[in-house]
Amino acid sequence: MLQQGIYATGYGLAIYGIALFLVIISLRRQTGNGLFLTGAAALITIARLPYILFNRELNADESQVISHAITLMHDPVYWRSVDGTTIGPLNNYLLVIPGLFGFQIDYTSSRFMGLLCIIGSLYFFWKTIQMMYNSRTANLGILFPLFFLAFTYHPDFVHYSSEQLPILLLSVTLVLLVMIYRMQATVPSHAYWLGFVAGTIPFAKLQAVPPALVLALAGLYLCFKTARIQKSYRAFVALIAGGLSFPFLVLVFILINGLWSDFIDFYISGNAIYAGGNNIMEIPSTFLNLLVLSADYQVFFIISLVLLIISGLVFPDYTRKSRFLLPVSLLYFLATLYAITKSENAFVHYLNLGIYPLIFCIVHFISDRSMHFFRYGAVVLICWFGINDVLKPTRYQEFKSRISARGLHQSPVVEKLLTYTQKEDKMVVWGWQCRYYVEAGLSQGTAENHSERCIFNHPLRQQYRDRYMQDLQRNRPAVFIDAVGKNSLWVQDRESQGYESFPELARFIDENYGFQGEIDGDRLFIRNDRINNSL
Repeated sequence: MLQQGIYATGYGLAIYGIALFLVIISLRRQTGNGLFLTGAAALITIARLPYILFNRELNADESQVISHAITLMHDPVYWRSVDGTTIGPLNNYLLVIPGLFGFQIDYTSSRFMGLLCIIGSLYFFWKTIQMMYNSRTANLGILFPLFFLAFTYHPDFVHYSSEQLPILLLSVTLVLLVMIYRMQATVPSHAYWLGFVAGTIPFAKLQAVPPALVLALAGLYLCFKTARIQKSYRAFVALIAGGLSFPFLVLVFILINGLWSDFIDFYISGNAIYAGGNNIMEIPSTFLNLLVLSADYQVFFIISLVLLIISGLVFPDYTRKSRFLLPVSLLYFLATLYAITKSENAFVHYLNLGIYPLIFCIVHFISDRSMHFFRYGAVVLICWFGINDVLKPTRYQEFKSRISARGLHQSPVVEKLLTYTQKEDKMVVWGWQCRYYVEAGLSQGTAENHSERCIFNHPLRQQYRDRYMQDLQRNRPAVFIDAVGKNSLWVQDRESQGYESFPELARFIDENYGFQGEIDGDRLFIRNDRINNSL
């Protein structure tokens, strides 16, 4: 049972051994920062390795963004070739990087890029706390996000998540804010880069804008306060210029490519409709509903709250509390809660956004007398995951299957369509099954790789349908799949949601494509000229 529970014996014990080593050295005054940080990077890398090598879909969002990256390799103009809906362009371009170096763009390469984002976020968060206090506090501060991210095996936390890049950007923004605060004399270059990084976040994911706005406004306050003392507004102006720089570059890109209406309709208005769910009063209940969906996050959250109570009420140290950073951290956390719950969608991966803001609030209360309680809390968190491993007999089998599934799987319909296609061809999937693009390695023939916004009734549905038809007529994809049914996320009623429910689309497909049969519940259509050439 023990061997099955903790992965394979050597591998699992090595991971838990590294974690315990980090706990032991976290409070040692003589331990070099390099040793601790190297151990932290090794832990998250080794623990994540089975998921990185597992070349299969863990979450539908992964396939969505990966297929966008495949498409951008051939047509790099975002909003023309690709529309990530709630996922911004930077998240998609990030996954193009492995392709530029000759690697296949798939689940493995994408999770590797996600791992780099996680390591970067951990480092910049560690650097933030170190600048605020010292290395011992920083070591304790990152143990909790480190252990949670290393040991959880909930799919919504181990897949390539669209929150990973925004979290990295938020971590960089935070460290720049603290750098400005600690220096007391604001340097224009630091202010500019704080604004610049914060200005990129809306184009990674709009959901992360509220916490980014808190950090940017805090930076503006610091610059303005310093400007009044020094009688120089250079840093204040630099921060504003930095915040406008990247949006200005995006605006130029949009205007050059004639994409202004696409940007307004599909990125701004489309996301406003998507996020128009909760009001502020519903935030607590929505957050609790999300917590229920992940036992790992519940334990992480509860341990963090207990430590906050111990440090803040039982062993308070008022000399460590910053009159500036403490309220900023509270606003940062509240803004993140708003971002997590605003859309009212119970997607567990949204909770990723709340990991660092929660710990950032707590570190202000760590004192010399409460430090050991944080070490005990880290041990409790390790024990939680270790007990789960022991009590879950299938954990060993999961480990072996993920390590062995390194080749990219192909579904039956993908195997069939590849007999008709060439490398540069495009394909379209009606419904929601984006992994077919990834498995086939083919570009999208429409900007959206799922069609739920063309199917469900909402104020912008006609605009989405008009663009869908324009893309089809421009790209004339070699393959069209109607995936509405058992294999499609959310849209499974063929009678009301199949491609025939969109009359203009039905006419286009019936006139230009030949039906090649139903394969595992999916209807496959091949462009007529391609069928004739294969005869």
